[in-house]
Amino acid sequence: MKMSSKARYGLYAAVELAKRYDTCEVVPVCTLAQCTGVTEKYLEQILALMKKQNVVVAVRGANGGYKLKNPPQSTTVGQVLRAVEDNLEIVDCLHKSCSAKCNCVSRNLWAKLYDNINSYLDTISLKQLSEDDL
Repeated sequence: MKMSSKARYGLYAAVELAKRYDTCEVVPVCTLAQCTGVTEKYLEQILALMKKQNVVVAVRGANGGYKLKNPPQSTTVGQVLRAVEDNLEIVDCLHKSCSAKCNCVSRNLWAKLYDNINSYLDTISLKQLSEDDL
């Protein structure tokens, strides 16, 4: 499984928001873009996906920007990644119809690995990641 740039930058932005959560700071997109090294336009697209999945809240206006919807200790890496990725599947055939599904000797392996990865990502909070406490 290879993470897309959307996933990586979404996670970087979420960690930056987690670091500022206790100050109740709304972080402008330009600040997040500087911290993550991505363009504002691309980051806006990623943050829109995160907003749609209730990971972040957008605040409009001159002092607008983004903040985490929930505390970093209760927001997981899995939530962030699933908000920005279409899927986190390691092979395409897990949730699509596959002509070899009945005879596939490795499908159960991929399914269990997929479940384990998702379970693990759901155990890591943004707070842990932001404090490098894994």
